[in-house]
Amino acid sequence: MNRTNRLEVGMYAFDCADAAALAGFWSAVIDRPVDHGATPAFATIGFDGTGPTWMFHQPEGALPPGDNRLLLDLAGGEAWAEEADRVEALGATRVSDNEEDGVRWSEFRDPEGNTFRIFAPRPS
Repeated sequence: MNRTNRLEVGMYAFDCADAAALAGFWSAVIDRPVDHGATPAFATIGFDGTGPTWMFHQPEGALPPGDNRLLLDLAGGEAWAEEADRVEALGATRVSDNEEDGVRWSEFRDPEGNTFRIFAPRPS
């Protein structure tokens, strides 16, 4: 099948208890500002910009069950260890530092307990 279109990531969406607070944390992590008008119920980063939008939404009622409502793997580049330390200083909880078959990463929880990881460059 020959296609001219392809699917791309347009938005990362988080269900969360406090959208504005969680957007503020991720804003500092990815160095992109929270869009104007953030509330505890709804916030975005980069809605009118280029690249994927980050959306934070407080669902009605209880948060969905499960321990992770979105898993992000972030490429940390050559300074990945320094980035991991910076993110920890911003309020993330470092769960573990890992290495398997030459692949290195640190695992974290954001302020609402969502898991994310920062990876070192891929081994050559």
